[in-house]
Amino acid sequence: MNRKKLLISLIPMLVGIIVGVGVLLVDPNIGKNFGERLYSTSLRVESFYHAVARAAPSVVNIYVTNLNSDYTSPAVDLDDITASASGVIMSTNGIIVTNYHVVPSVNAPNKAVWAQTREGKMFQAFIVGYDRRTDIAVLKVEAEGLQPISLNKSYEPEVGDVVLAIGNPNNLGQTVTHGIISAIARSGSGLLGRDQMNIREGLQDLIQTDAPINSGNSGGALINTAGDLVGINTASFNGYQTYGIGFAVPAKMVMEVTSEIIRHGHVVRGYLGISDDGTTQLPNGRGLGVKVGYIDPEGPAFGLLFVGDIIETVNEQRITSLKSLIAIISQSKPGTELVFKIIRDGLETEVKVTLIEDRTSIDES
Repeated sequence: MNRKKLLISLIPMLVGIIVGVGVLLVDPNIGKNFGERLYSTSLRVESFYHAVARAAPSVVNIYVTNLNSDYTSPAVDLDDITASASGVIMSTNGIIVTNYHVVPSVNAPNKAVWAQTREGKMFQAFIVGYDRRTDIAVLKVEAEGLQPISLNKSYEPEVGDVVLAIGNPNNLGQTVTHGIISAIARSGSGLLGRDQMNIREGLQDLIQTDAPINSGNSGGALINTAGDLVGINTASFNGYQTYGIGFAVPAKMVMEVTSEIIRHGHVVRGYLGISDDGTTQLPNGRGLGVKVGYIDPEGPAFGLLFVGDIIETVNEQRITSLKSLIAIISQSKPGTELVFKIIRDGLETEVKVTLIEDRTSIDES
């Protein structure tokens, strides 16, 4: 009985083998094609399509053109473009963030700024304000129903995160490049000029990435694989004959600066008016302090702090680096009185300085 059942179960297998061999003899390619189809259906295609589809409609092209002699703004003629860059839509009613170094200088009032959506719609943009320290500018276009970039306030960028840069490099049109976050909290003290970022200790806490950031990507979006904004692309080291070193202003700072600019037209922060001469060891092994290297004659510290002073604490907070000093100053409002514990000529003393407004963040050099 068991032998009979076994024979019955083997018949379909034998028939299948016979048919298969016959088919292969007639057309050997059938087997090859079937195998390739079977293999390809088992593969998983890795793609960032959904992240790009979510974020790309929120990235615009920014154009700067000349105004007419009577300071009117005709419809933009792409032949008259003097500069191109990128921007990111932050609200449905037309708030757009880009870089400060992208927008025209106050010394160039004959310029017009335009924003072009992914669908090709062109809007004249008006400058709400800007902040030179963080290289952020806020624009406004008269439009409704725009798609703002996705913001995930709980996301914290980490080294190794995959990121995508979306922008308008060399005015080729919207382009996506790919890389990872190479480093976080890279300090920068602002722009030295409209085309040169000062990458040294400062208040920016820049995100470093190897996603290609070329000319025209400035002001575009750096996003993660969920399509959330990671930062605003701001600069690269291409001018220093390097490759794969780009920087973005973190989304958290972008939102804070944007809010301040919308409220005041610029960022209101305190100004002390000194530069450092590096860190130095404090007496009796008490750690590090920041040595004063220069005093701004028009700053509030002039006549109170002196070159060579070593700053130990500010309002009883230890100052072990220039970055820690800048953090306290930039987070304090004008009119705030700060108590400096310093070492001068080997003696410890206290000095009180009242901050003024940091106008260098908005004035042209």
